[in-house]
Amino acid sequence: MLKSKPGFWQELKRRGVPRVIAMYAATAFIIMEAAEIMLPRLGLPDWTVTFVIILLIVGLPVAFVLSWVFDITPQGVVKTGPIEELEQSGEPVITQRRRIRLSDGVIAVLLIVVAVLAYPKVFGNQDSRLPRNMKGKISIAVMPFKNMTGDTIFNLWQGGMQNLLITSLSNSEELSVRQFETMNSLVGNKAGVNYASLTPSLAGEMARKVEANTVISGNMHKSGKKVRVTANIINAETAEIYKSYEMEGHAEDELFDLADSLSTIVRDYLEIRSMKKNQVFEVANVFTNSPDAYKYFLQGMDCHGRLDYDCAAGFYNKAIQVDSNFVSAMMKLAYCYGDQRLAEQSKYWAYQAFQRIDRLPPDMQMMVHAVKAAADKKPLEQLGYARQYLKHHPHSAIMAYTEGWINFNLEQWEESIEGFELSLDLLKKMDNHAWAWTYILLGGAYHNIGSHKKEQKVFEDGRELWPDQKSTFDYWQAICAVSQGDSVQVAYYMEEIRKAIEQKGWPEAFRFLWYAGVYDKAGSFERAEFYFRKAHSLKPEDDYLTAEFALFLITNDINLEEGMELISPLAEKYPDNASFLYTYGLGLFKQGEYEKSDEVLQRSWDLTPFYDHKLFRLQNEVDDLLDRS
Repeated sequence: MLKSKPGFWQELKRRGVPRVIAMYAATAFIIMEAAEIMLPRLGLPDWTVTFVIILLIVGLPVAFVLSWVFDITPQGVVKTGPIEELEQSGEPVITQRRRIRLSDGVIAVLLIVVAVLAYPKVFGNQDSRLPRNMKGKISIAVMPFKNMTGDTIFNLWQGGMQNLLITSLSNSEELSVRQFETMNSLVGNKAGVNYASLTPSLAGEMARKVEANTVISGNMHKSGKKVRVTANIINAETAEIYKSYEMEGHAEDELFDLADSLSTIVRDYLEIRSMKKNQVFEVANVFTNSPDAYKYFLQGMDCHGRLDYDCAAGFYNKAIQVDSNFVSAMMKLAYCYGDQRLAEQSKYWAYQAFQRIDRLPPDMQMMVHAVKAAADKKPLEQLGYARQYLKHHPHSAIMAYTEGWINFNLEQWEESIEGFELSLDLLKKMDNHAWAWTYILLGGAYHNIGSHKKEQKVFEDGRELWPDQKSTFDYWQAICAVSQGDSVQVAYYMEEIRKAIEQKGWPEAFRFLWYAGVYDKAGSFERAEFYFRKAHSLKPEDDYLTAEFALFLITNDINLEEGMELISPLAEKYPDNASFLYTYGLGLFKQGEYEKSDEVLQRSWDLTPFYDHKLFRLQNEVDDLLDRS
């Protein structure tokens, strides 16, 4: 049975248009791929590839029209007749299974080739398609050095200096260096290019062809017997010069030594730049010329972020051993020792950094002043430097944290919250997160203003981001739950604390000590006393536990006499323990022994690494009473 007059799509198929367009598209794709690979290697300019693509695009409607009008038949190319001619000729216009033609096989082969070429671009491993610099390395293209001496004997050193630098830089694990053969072929195939015409923009264009984002170019000058070699490290995209180095020698014989020295300082600069790429602003702004020192510094930062202070101090000290003027490591070490309550060591390194302050740019000088003010226990001075730094660098997450920390120590809770929240926001914009103390202190600040919902959310975030500090966040969440009277949450977090202490293999007395701390900080003193006594009865010989119990009894006026009986021998046994001395001094104050209290509290103040607001207030109160008497 004859079909009715076909629609547009049926007419397209009858005329073979889809088959022709498919074959054209597949062939065009293959031609574009081949042009992109071959034409630059033949020395043709980049616009030739674009020209080929434009021709192929223009050819598409031409192919469409020709396939509509003509058919390729065994008798040759003939004009396709309308459907009425077929009907008049008596040939049935019916849909039937047709035989596979040669053109179908060609189309299939072309589609397979296209699929093979397109697969890695669409579905392939993303890392395999990225330049090496995108995988954490800086990709380097070293250009031949220009001979500007006027002496042809140095022509050999144009490629020689390039080769020596490539060899040296290739030994670095932090860099991805395009090899000499690649660069020599690239420069040699560039039509109309000689070494003298290698401008920064042209060098950048050539570097991008081998997917390098950094260019090293240089030249050689001669004055009398002196030879000067200059190397420029350049951004391949913008032609901006990152850094320039010069080395001088007295004869051609010293060019090997010049090349070695130059390659060393260039490699050190690039390795440090590579390591800095994924760091936040302040870490990237450290000043050292030693990659080894910088690596130790970053390892110390990692340990410090995990609150592993011994590990952090070890790496910071190694960094300083490699570079004795590494001020950034000194500042971090001052804070690290302070976190361990080692006041003398903390102050020593703060002052070591301060002694080198004249070598630093103004912004780093502000940071050094802030660290020294912290060691000197001058919070308002430290706060001034922090705010001054933030005025110049408003995106400094570390200094925003510092502002929050200072205000927290001053018990200025609202200002403290502003600083910590700013630090968190800045780090989020950099796809990073703050260290654990930011969440602990911010949650504590919320707790002190009674904003328990926000407190709970901050601790939840910290618990998720710092799983190794989970028990610490469980402890603070338990305090928050007790403060809100949420018995279900209290039971949950107390159980989590129990599990954590059991997993760590700690004695049961410490579980009760943690429970006591939770109720003490939440203001539930009756429950706190119950757990303190239970913990102390299980481990009365533990001095730390005993001191905590004594502090609770004295601070909250639970039992002053018992508290002093517990802390007095410990203050005598540990004369350098600032915390024990504070508790003892507080007890003496409450007993009316002001002169002795003043002496003990001053000793505690001297041993405290950073400003302690409660100790400061207590000292002032004692001094006022002594002045009146």
